[in-house]
Formats: sequence, C-alpha cells, structure tokens
Amino acid sequence: MRGRKKLIKDLARQRARILLNEAFNAVKRGEYPLARRYVSLGLKLLRKAGARKPLPYRRMVCKKCLIPLIPGLTCRVRVRRNRKYIIVTKTCLACGWVRRIPCPRKPENLEK
Repeated sequence: MRGRKKLIKDLARQRARILLNEAFNAVKRGEYPLARRYVSLGLKLLRKAGARKPLPYRRMVCKKCLIPLIPGLTCRVRVRRNRKYIIVTKTCLACGWVRRIPCPRKPENLEK
C-alpha cells in the first residue's frame, strides 16, 4: 500500500510538470485563459494525490492569477541588494502580485 501512494504522488508530479510546460507554451502563444486552466489542473492533480508542489510551481506561477511567470512577458524581475541578502523581486504584470525571494550573499573575504 505504501508503494502505491508513492507511485501515485510521483505520477501526479510528472503530469503536473507536463501541464506546467504546456502552460508556458500557451502563454508564449498569447493564450492566457488556457495557461490558467493548465496550471489549475496541475495544482488540482497535486492536491488530489497529496503531493507537495514542486519548486517550479512555487516560484514560477503567480499565486493570485495562476499565470506562469516568464520574465519580460508576464513578470518583471528586479534585484535589490540588502546588507545580508540579495532579494529577487518578481512582479506579475497581469495582477500586480509580488514575490520576494531572498538569496544569501557569498562571503567576500575569500580573496586570493
């Protein structure tokens, strides 16, 4: 029984990844409602299987309007330099939703 659940989760992740790729292709063609539908179907598959959302679904899809975020086409990317972190800011151009991703700085005292 345990192996079956793992198989179902793996299959759901694979199909969700395929749907996300189709959503990216739909956005590039300009078909935004179709892209939203693909993303929502992928998320529904993951919820039904009880699987975690893969990193592309967490980072590359707008949480508010479910459009795949493609830099320059559906989102704006800015880099802010802070003291401890570099913050990458992605703003959805369709709804204005903002995602901030902190990235730790590399130590600068490793000079040769």
